[in-house]
Amino acid sequence: MIDIRPLTSESHVDRADALRIFMEAPSYVELHESRSPSEADVDDLFFGAPPKTDISQKSVFGCYVGPDMVGCIDLIRSYPTSDCAWIGLLLFSELHRNRGYGKAALASVMALALEWDCSRIQLATLSTNLRGIAFWQREGFTELRRAHNPRFPAELIVMERRIR
Repeated sequence: MIDIRPLTSESHVDRADALRIFMEAPSYVELHESRSPSEADVDDLFFGAPPKTDISQKSVFGCYVGPDMVGCIDLIRSYPTSDCAWIGLLLFSELHRNRGYGKAALASVMALALEWDCSRIQLATLSTNLRGIAFWQREGFTELRRAHNPRFPAELIVMERRIR
């Protein structure tokens, strides 16, 4: 149904496909960044990382249906602790939502996290991202805490799911 493949910042095709996903999901960027999608989102996808992490902990994937990239994933290994993987982004083109791709991509993320010897996955979503919150809750994530980050226009909800 969906194939997850590594992306590289050096590939012009990967960067163009990632930019297309952001352009086809403008509501996400507007909600999170209060602006329209741009090349800055692609740079953040490939190079953005939480404080006190090394870029080598970061993996970026494309979500493909056949030859077409329909979404992207940003995953940080061993963050915030060594037994945890952090989902920095799981984003699909608005044209490809509500088809089960998010659930399938999450299954791939969990399998990879288990290979990394992680026992849980964490993420943060905006308190104003009601669709995102509902998705994560349906997938078994629960709220750990709330936090503020001046980069974002709303409160962050940090969520977690145990995977073993």
